[in-house]
Order: sequence, then C-alpha cells, then structure tokens
Amino acid sequence: MTRLFFIYMASMISISATPYSDMQSQYQSVEKDQSELLESIQNERIKQKTTTADNNRKLQEEILQMEILLKKRNLEDISRMKNEIEMLKKRRNRLYLSLKKERRSKQIKREQAIRTKKNHIVALIDLSSQKMKVYQGNKLKHQWPVSTARKGYSTPVGRYKPQSLEKMHYSRLYHNSPMPYTVFFSGNYAIHGTHSISRLGRKASHGCVRLHPKNAKVLYSMIRKSGKSNTEIKITY
Repeated sequence: MTRLFFIYMASMISISATPYSDMQSQYQSVEKDQSELLESIQNERIKQKTTTADNNRKLQEEILQMEILLKKRNLEDISRMKNEIEMLKKRRNRLYLSLKKERRSKQIKREQAIRTKKNHIVALIDLSSQKMKVYQGNKLKHQWPVSTARKGYSTPVGRYKPQSLEKMHYSRLYHNSPMPYTVFFSGNYAIHGTHSISRLGRKASHGCVRLHPKNAKVLYSMIRKSGKSNTEIKITY
C-alpha cells in the first residue's frame, strides 16, 4: 500500500513538471524570435539610412556634374559667339575698306574725266589748309589763299555748280557789305572778293569763301567764259 502511494505521487510530479518545462522552452523561443526580429528591423533601418545617404550623395554629384557641364557649354557658346562677332567685324571692316577704295577709285576717275574736258573748270576748296586750287581741263591754273567760316559759322561741304554770278553784290544779311565778283553756289553761300585781305589764309567769314578781289575777278571771268554748266565747285575738309 505504501509502495503504491509513492508510485502515485511520483507520477503526479512528473505530469505536473512536463507543462512547466514546455512553457519555459516556448518562452525562450519567443524571446529569441523577438530579439532576432528587433535586430532585423534595426539592420533594415541602418541599411535604409545608408541607402538614402548614398542616393542623396549620388544625386548631388549628378547635379554638380550637370552644373559644370552647363557652365562649360555656356562658356563654349560665349566663346563661339565672340569669335563669330569678331569675324563679322573683320568682314564688315573689309567690306567698308573695299567700298571706300572703290568709291575713291570712281571719284578719282570721275575727277580725271572732268578735268580732261576742254575748258572744264574745277575749283577745289580745302577748309583745313584754307586754300583754293583752280583746274582747267587737267591742268592746275591757280592756287590762292581763302577765308572760310570762322567759329560759330559753317561753310557747306560737298560738290556744287554755280547758281548765279554778280559782278558786284551787296549783302542783305550783313550790313550791305560789298561782295565783288560773286559766284553763288548754294543759297546765300558764295565765292567772292573781300577787302579783309590780311585775314586770307585763316577762317574769318560768316560762311562764304573769300578771295583777294583780283583772284575773285580771275575766277569770275573763267566761269563766265566756260559757262556755269561747265564749272564745278568742290569743298572738302
């Protein structure tokens, strides 16, 4: 009887101990799984942060490379534009010089053709030197000092034909001043004699071209003889 009691008690202890051992084992397994899950989550977060940082760095590098490329292209475009502008300037200068040379050549030919005409008169007035050269045909006949416009006035520059001739004209603009042997060539502008002989060779007039009265008489007579249509007055700087 006593032996049976002890066997019974032993079996009861064994039965009650088995579930406790299983529960402890399951608890440890859960703790292990939880620990592995937390570690996996942490590793994933670290990996994600690293990936984001790498992506940001790569993106910044790409942006920087694009900016460098754009700047380089802009510099190349600017350099190319500057070169094109310089080429256009050179081309323009060449065209300008070519046109200038061509015009000068035509002008020389025209002047030579005019001078070769028999009895054709050309009065060349140089404002810089204050001198007049008179050609008849292709020969220089006379060279005289003149007075053109002083400061505050102007003598027109260009090519003109005599409009009218007067042996003695009195200025209605300047106190009826006498103007012997007058050759009008542009409105009130004229070539005429003057009594201010000491001023010849310097700028002293109100715009007209002054000559010594004797020289004005010679020019006047030449134009009357050859005709206004056969005379040219050229004024240059």
